[in-house]
Amino acid sequence: MTFLEIAHISKTFGNVTAVDDVSLEIARGEFVTFLGPSGSGKSTTLYMIAGFFEPTRGDVRLEGRSILTEPSNKRNIGMVFQRYTLFPHLTVAENVAFPLRVRRRPAAEIARKVEEMLALVRLENFAGRLPAQMSGGQQQRVALARALAYDPPLLLMDEPLSALDKKLREEIQGEIRRIHRETGVTILYVTHDQEEALSLSDRIALFNHGRIEQIGKGRELYERPESRFVAGFVGHSNFLEGKLAARDGTRAEIVFPDGSRIAGQPLHGTPAPGHDAALMIRPDRLRFAEAGAPGIDGVLADATFIGETFHFTVATGWGASVNLRLPAASAALPQTPEIGARVRLAWDATDARLFVN
Repeated sequence: MTFLEIAHISKTFGNVTAVDDVSLEIARGEFVTFLGPSGSGKSTTLYMIAGFFEPTRGDVRLEGRSILTEPSNKRNIGMVFQRYTLFPHLTVAENVAFPLRVRRRPAAEIARKVEEMLALVRLENFAGRLPAQMSGGQQQRVALARALAYDPPLLLMDEPLSALDKKLREEIQGEIRRIHRETGVTILYVTHDQEEALSLSDRIALFNHGRIEQIGKGRELYERPESRFVAGFVGHSNFLEGKLAARDGTRAEIVFPDGSRIAGQPLHGTPAPGHDAALMIRPDRLRFAEAGAPGIDGVLADATFIGETFHFTVATGWGASVNLRLPAASAALPQTPEIGARVRLAWDATDARLFVN
């Protein structure tokens, strides 16, 4: 059964359409991330669910019931923001207790729940501290405990880790995953950081210009992108520009500017030959091959050893740069090519994707 349904919602601000006919169904206990560049509509969508913005069109239904007529403070939805929004004059325990006191819960229940929440975020020994006496990561954990204290069925998180440094972000990501497993709360999470989205989410909704470009598991978006935007935003990609030379069902041939051709590449859509096209290949799906093997020729322009991997840049015959990444201990790399050497690049057709521009 659908727990949360976003049904054809749109939001305009004057002549600007921030969200354009977005629909999404979310199951109870799911962790769904809204991913996308700044201005793509992900936070605006979250704020309409929270009740901070009213949709221009559409509906939001929680367990089959529309919540649009309810004010934000009556929707029983937890919220965690980028800034911790803790009360600076209240202790950690008092901050966590605040939403329970507002709801006039009994004192014994409040004390029990505060203790439970601080244990959940592993801050039992910080109950008497003020927010200013804590690190940014600790403050964000307090904000998370406060948002969960009254057992909301839905938790919304808007860029909650963007103010933290990389190491601390990774630490809190682990805490969020653990808390999600332990509580089973349904989470909608907004970020522009693809690594964060991939590490946390059951599914990712990738936003672009107010619409959801694609939704699915992180691996689906990485391995089977449905548009050039998705392929370029999720993970690292090479786009080799050319023209669609021939098509055979779901496979096609592309001809590059120097006249070289590659056939049998998976084609997205059903365009006719002659269109400008781009062949997408991930850097980690490329390999060096023997001369004459199916692929493209080039000259090695750069090679960088980065611990577990080698990063290479190859200049093609028509002047494009191709990046590839190989494990340092890879059997495909018996000897590091010299800068300036001619090389042959190959890949499996199933790892490529051909998009028409």
